[in-house]
Amino acid sequence: MELLVLNKLKWDLASVTPHDFIEHFLSKLKIYPSTKQILRKHAQTFVALCATDVNFIASPPSMVAAGSVVAAVQGLYLKSQDASLSSQNLTNFLSQVIRSDPDCLRSCQEQIESLLESSLRQAQQHNTTETKHVDEDVDLSSTPTDVRDINI
Repeated sequence: MELLVLNKLKWDLASVTPHDFIEHFLSKLKIYPSTKQILRKHAQTFVALCATDVNFIASPPSMVAAGSVVAAVQGLYLKSQDASLSSQNLTNFLSQVIRSDPDCLRSCQEQIESLLESSLRQAQQHNTTETKHVDEDVDLSSTPTDVRDINI
C-alpha cells in the first residue's frame, strides 16, 4: 500500500515548512542586509522553537513563519528604526501577504513570544537546579586526574 501511495506521488515527498516562507517575507521588507541576516537568524530560531510545541501543529507554515518574523522584529526592537516595522504595520502587511486575518497573526505572534518566555524560564530553572547539584556533589578543589581519585 505504501508503494502505491509513493508511486502516485511520483516519490515527491517534499513538504512546505515555515523556513520556506522566511526568506520570502524578508525579501518584502525594506531593511539593511546586515539587519536582514540577524532577523533571519532570530526568525529561524522561533520557527525551530515552534516545532517543539504541540500547539503549533495545526498552524499553517506561513502563519508560523510570519509570526516568527514579527516576534523577531519585536524582540530586536527594530520597530524604532522604521515605521513600517512597527508591530501593527508589520502584522497588517504580513497578514495581507499570507491572506490571513491580522488578529490571527497577532495571536500566533503572542503564542510564540509566550513559548519563548516559558522555554527560557524552564532553562533558567534547569540551570539553577544543575548548579545546586554541582555545588553539592562535586569537590571543585580536585580534578578528574588527581591521584587520590584513581582506582588502581
